[in-house]
Amino acid sequence: MSKNITSPNVKIKVWDFPVRLFHWGLAICFVASWASAELFDNAMQYHLYAGYAMLILILFRVLWGFMGSTTARFTSFIRGFGTTLKYAGTLHKPHPGQQIGHNPLGGWMVVVMLGILFAQAGTGLFSTDDVATQGPLAFWVGDTLSDTISGIHQQLFNFLLALIVLHISAVLFYRFFKHDNLISPMITGYKDLPGGTSAPALHFVSNRRAFLLFGLVTIGVLVPISIV
Repeated sequence: MSKNITSPNVKIKVWDFPVRLFHWGLAICFVASWASAELFDNAMQYHLYAGYAMLILILFRVLWGFMGSTTARFTSFIRGFGTTLKYAGTLHKPHPGQQIGHNPLGGWMVVVMLGILFAQAGTGLFSTDDVATQGPLAFWVGDTLSDTISGIHQQLFNFLLALIVLHISAVLFYRFFKHDNLISPMITGYKDLPGGTSAPALHFVSNRRAFLLFGLVTIGVLVPISIV
């Protein structure tokens, strides 16, 4: 049953704690990964740690997309081509949309980012810097293939930088043109609804399930790595 919200000052919970923790944790891991590889000498071990953390976060987010709260689930924000194209046709209008969670374009951005980040973290496991550091699985594929994968790993990073610039630009576009603040809800979990928005009943899963799932994913990633 939907409830019509007429006051623009009414707040509704949109994002659960696991989604917000994933979002900012991933941002920290990406910065740490970049800094340890580009800014500091003898920091490649920290680059590996950041990559492991990133892989854990990505795998957790994928599973949470099926097991998590309403707005975290892929079924709540992945839309077909027609719906996405129709939404794109509204971007020229300088007012917030009616979406509670991710809009159709943002939903596909989430899918693309997860896919590229997974490929980035995955290739890192098989990469080598040809000096003193290599991924824990590099010896499985040999030097030649490891060098090839390392090249892919570096190119994916450049592509990720472009996606991040696009993401930040979109957030600024929504903030200053669409008058839709996307940053605060990802910090607090709550969003101000414009007048007349119909707010659906959202289901939020217990954080205990998230912590259990995160623990299992962490074990599933780190134990095989430590063994090899």
